[in-house]
Amino acid sequence: MKSAAIAKILLSFIALSSLMSAAGQAPSTSNSSAPPAGTPVFRANARLVLVDVAVSDKKGQFVPGLKASDFKILEDGKPQAIKGFSVHLTKVDPAPLQIPQLPAHQYTNFPVQDPAHAINIVLLDMLNTPFNDQAYARQQMLKFLAALPPGQTVALFALGKRLSMIQGFTGDSSALVSAAKSLLMNTSTSHLTTTEAERQDVEITAANISAGSPLASPLSDAILKELAAEEDQQEIVRAEVTVQALQVLARSVSGYNGRKNLLWLSSEFPWRPGPRFDREERERRVDISREEFLKSTALLSAAQIAVYPISITGLSNVGLAASVPTIVNGGTTLRGELDTASSRQVTQSWDREDAMTEIARETGGEAFYGSNDIKSAIASGIQSGSNYYTLAYTPQNGKWNNDYRKIEVKTATGGYQLRFRHGYYAVPERDTTEDEAAKKLASAMQPTVPESTMLLLRVLVLPPDKDHKTVRIDYAVDASDIGFSDGNGDDHLKHASVDFMAVAWDGNLKNAGYTTDMIAAHLEAEKYRQILQTGFPAHQELDLKPGSYRLRLGVIDRATQKVGTVDVPLVVTEASGAEK
Repeated sequence: MKSAAIAKILLSFIALSSLMSAAGQAPSTSNSSAPPAGTPVFRANARLVLVDVAVSDKKGQFVPGLKASDFKILEDGKPQAIKGFSVHLTKVDPAPLQIPQLPAHQYTNFPVQDPAHAINIVLLDMLNTPFNDQAYARQQMLKFLAALPPGQTVALFALGKRLSMIQGFTGDSSALVSAAKSLLMNTSTSHLTTTEAERQDVEITAANISAGSPLASPLSDAILKELAAEEDQQEIVRAEVTVQALQVLARSVSGYNGRKNLLWLSSEFPWRPGPRFDREERERRVDISREEFLKSTALLSAAQIAVYPISITGLSNVGLAASVPTIVNGGTTLRGELDTASSRQVTQSWDREDAMTEIARETGGEAFYGSNDIKSAIASGIQSGSNYYTLAYTPQNGKWNNDYRKIEVKTATGGYQLRFRHGYYAVPERDTTEDEAAKKLASAMQPTVPESTMLLLRVLVLPPDKDHKTVRIDYAVDASDIGFSDGNGDDHLKHASVDFMAVAWDGNLKNAGYTTDMIAAHLEAEKYRQILQTGFPAHQELDLKPGSYRLRLGVIDRATQKVGTVDVPLVVTEASGAEK
């Protein structure tokens, strides 16, 4: 939809007084006249970097009462002026949140939360966890959720072939337990993990073949190479899916204010931030590079997500698995295979703990491993991230050139333990191409992907009636998160390009219809101010057969690449549906 049609869109939108708090005017495409004297010229605001800092004493207890003057923050070794400071303390007995009631046919993805408190995300990672480890993790998670401490807001996610939200943010323990039990009913075997028992079984088989005849050694070597190649491919795929899932998770919760604590329960963490302890001369296991690792953790940190990796493998003895034969070759124990298995398990444990520690360090969280008490690890992670300070600064280095910048925080009083994110990427703002925007928005529109709150929106959805044969959709997008740009020279307008998409999913999660539009807005100062008050508007219509649907409505701002989505239940009746 080109800018010439914006007037019609906005006028129809303004008529919806329940959606708009004040009447706006059509965005103008005119740039022939300069604004009158006294009209402000809007320029891009300086960027702020937010750093959440959890401060604890030698006993691990939160240190209250600190002021901005007690902190010193450095970027790439250079001191930065603290421009903002706030303290966040969890209330022991919080008042229940008042959920606003929307008028009929209106929906929103605005998060409901106490902005002063951290929120918590429990992620049960079944993609990177063998089946035999999943049951224990579920049981421990259920025990924790059943005894959820007061004042804590928790959401439950699961990662399998894709990321799924099992339960949205709530402080209701019973709702979380009910959602967690649904995971118990849907156990799944990860086909992208190889258990230690399976690995040893193949190795012993290969050793038996080789011991049977020297001529069989090439076959034995081929079996081992095939096992290595399969594990390599498994790790590559798991790493890619995991990174994509974390990106979706970051977009899903970014609209919530303040700190988000991600309690990540998994057997494997498919990142290798440093050199692998088990690296051999031959090519093995294509790792995520250091740069990709930092980009992924920086994305989480940008959404104020602190990661608390929790290993669900617990304490385990090294050696041969009980399920594989240890007596072969005429009663001779394969000592070489035992030594190989023991060495591999030790180095894999080192790799896992190294990855967990660095993920936590880069995002300001804490790693938990070496214990079978997963329930206590979850509780400790939430407690650790419940109380914190937020520091804000404008970087002295104004060059946004994609470089990674290191962050360091110190306190005037020594002896404290500080957890904070250790860096970010100075990513420049750029307009997303039409193709890039379409792909990113299409990905967010999938019915199994959690709603995204990077852009907040409110929508009015009206089903067909006797006078209208289509579903009518009107949007109001929070314009404060849209990346408006200034014109050049005498152009004193504010410019933005925003894509809108509506998809109707039927009961079988099949696409029953969709529509897409792009709005290129060019706003004069007064009209820009009005849209900041009323929301960035758009109107769409969708032609659907009678039936029950779940509409997913989505928006992407090309400048910031932020995405917002909201789900709307819709029933089109025979009487009101469009004739086919």
